[in-house]
Amino acid sequence: MIDLHCHILPGIDDGPELLDESIEMCRIAANDGISKLVCTPHHVVGKYANTRKKILGCVAKLQTSINSNHIPLILYPGCEIRLDPNLVEDIKAGKLLTMNDSGRYILLELPDEALPKNIEEIISSLIFSGIIPIVCHPERNHAIQNDPEILYQLVQLGALAQLTASSLTGRVGSRIEKFSALLFEHKLAHMLVTDAHSSKQRRPTLSKGLKRLKEVVGEKAAMDMIEVIPEKILNGEDIEVEFPIPLRKKSSGKMHVFISKVLRTSPINEWRGKLSPTNSHN
Repeated sequence: MIDLHCHILPGIDDGPELLDESIEMCRIAANDGISKLVCTPHHVVGKYANTRKKILGCVAKLQTSINSNHIPLILYPGCEIRLDPNLVEDIKAGKLLTMNDSGRYILLELPDEALPKNIEEIISSLIFSGIIPIVCHPERNHAIQNDPEILYQLVQLGALAQLTASSLTGRVGSRIEKFSALLFEHKLAHMLVTDAHSSKQRRPTLSKGLKRLKEVVGEKAAMDMIEVIPEKILNGEDIEVEFPIPLRKKSSGKMHVFISKVLRTSPINEWRGKLSPTNSHN
């Protein structure tokens, strides 16, 4: 398995403070069946200044440490980047890190409560610049919970999305569990990740989430989400995903905004059509 989202580097964000815990997290991940893991510390202007150069150095140091401890895990560089108007310029200038430093995909964190009115323009500008945003943990974003149409529109534009394993297994509540399953069913999520922060509470494990994901989308699709798609992202390659399926609308034309109502939609149709995120704006 490949984990594309993990706060595992010591002392640079809200993940582990000490190297020993980072090493223990790596051991937990390897024991769970994760063979490749992307280190994705936060970058938030004014709070976490985790630049490309800084992260690359930290990943190299941690890899050396786990090699010394004979932990069979390959680390890759990445970053969870908070939405910012200067994203494209900072990425092109080499200040911010793309996934595996390929220049192709970024892990994008959206504001939780309210999104900027020009969010679609920002996403489009990234895609037109050859950078594919991967929206992280949309199932926990209050704005998207209240209006899932937001995520649908972003995916339509060519963005991807990844959901957290603990959300799908119910560890953070039954409402988010059901909403997570709904997003997968409607092709609004394309990867399953740990978003781990420690060796105790938010642990780097995917196996339980994968078991549940297989129940939601089937075994082949689930394995693609934790092996095939992540591998392509690491290599900076094109990805083909299924067309998102709209959520049923009210007679007024507005999306259901309460999860409990959204979950009453009828069973979805079979997957239909394919969409390449890199060509979705053509």
